[in-house]
Amino acid sequence: MPRIENIDEYAQNLYLTDEYVTKNPSLHQEDSPWKMGKITPLIDKFMNYFGKHEVNVLDVGGGAGLILKAVGGYIEKSFGVKVNKFALDLSPRMLKIQKKTNSDLKEAINEDIRKTSLSAKEIDLTLLIDVLEHIPNPIEALKEVGRISGFVILKVPLEDNLTRRIWNFVNLGKPRQLRIETIGHINNYNFGSLRQHVEKYTGQMLDFYYTNVFGYFLKMQQNEAKWGFRIRNLTGAYLFRRSPELCSLIFNDFVMVLVKCF
Repeated sequence: MPRIENIDEYAQNLYLTDEYVTKNPSLHQEDSPWKMGKITPLIDKFMNYFGKHEVNVLDVGGGAGLILKAVGGYIEKSFGVKVNKFALDLSPRMLKIQKKTNSDLKEAINEDIRKTSLSAKEIDLTLLIDVLEHIPNPIEALKEVGRISGFVILKVPLEDNLTRRIWNFVNLGKPRQLRIETIGHINNYNFGSLRQHVEKYTGQMLDFYYTNVFGYFLKMQQNEAKWGFRIRNLTGAYLFRRSPELCSLIFNDFVMVLVKCF
């Protein structure tokens, strides 16, 4: 498998063309209800800090727009607060899909989250749900999000873990390269490296928790999964009950984070 020499150019082309949609035609819509269940507690905490009658919510790289639709509906129904929806994406095609899902979208912004035309603190809440791992030079994105936002909710895969490192080493780096070329995961994080970057460049972490994705995978795969994946998920689910932090350092999990920006 050829190595990618210019990762920034590759990532730009992946989203500016239809390549990402072609490789991921479902846009991971099937995971949206599970993701929303993980986001909701942080929405509740954000609203405890938020004292206005309208909230500007920006969804960055929001795929089919289902999360933005669900978040907007949840805030309006649960808190009686009007939601102004913004969507930002490199891909014009993605924005068209998001407009179709959210007919009340206030603005669709075809820009790079590393440098936007938004004013300082124009956005009350930014959603970075499974996005940071896709962005070349993610520190620039974290700085820009901190500039334009009051608060940020992140969901980030923790792919810098023991099992993935061993698998990548044994297979001479091919699994890592494959993930870049198929789903665009350029950056690998563990919780420590993520926290260091977020608190240095974006703001204060108010809350975080691990998702226990293993239970979700077991439920979704049921008897269809190969025995190796099933054993891994059973082991991960067991270890998660003992120590979520240790589990994330050994197996693949996600972390949810609420940040108050500088």
